[in-house]
Amino acid sequence: MPLTGHNLRAGEKPPLYPAAARARTQDGANAFAEFFMRTLDWAYATTNPSYLKHYSGPSCGLCNGLATGISKTAAQKHWYLGGRLTVHAATATPIGPVTAPADFCSTVEVDITAQSVVDRTGSVFNGEAAHPGLRWQICMRTAASQWQTTYFAGVK
Repeated sequence: MPLTGHNLRAGEKPPLYPAAARARTQDGANAFAEFFMRTLDWAYATTNPSYLKHYSGPSCGLCNGLATGISKTAAQKHWYLGGRLTVHAATATPIGPVTAPADFCSTVEVDITAQSVVDRTGSVFNGEAAHPGLRWQICMRTAASQWQTTYFAGVK
């Protein structure tokens, strides 16, 4: 798991898998969904998707796409400035009509700060505005001794 990055806050540590997520219940799934969003935030903070990928299943297309994009940014020796997530409490969401394998689904709301991509010289070359109140559906199933995200998509 990456521990450093240009976009980390002073003294910031990676998110820890929550004890509540050990329960294979809707409450456990909600705790995992919140944690998963924090792993996404960590990926943008460190420009390294390895922690995110650890909790993403092969059926999660958006998970894999985000991880690929973050890896390409890092390979170009670019990094993110901002784009940090504030994660709000998850709520239960029906699994249907999701076709990915899932034991439970949750909806998580996040606020995302404005983001820029910075090149190796320290110059900002693109960015986007803040996105408050974005809602995401996360579906998951048990894989070995932990949850794994099988579906991730924006919700209106």
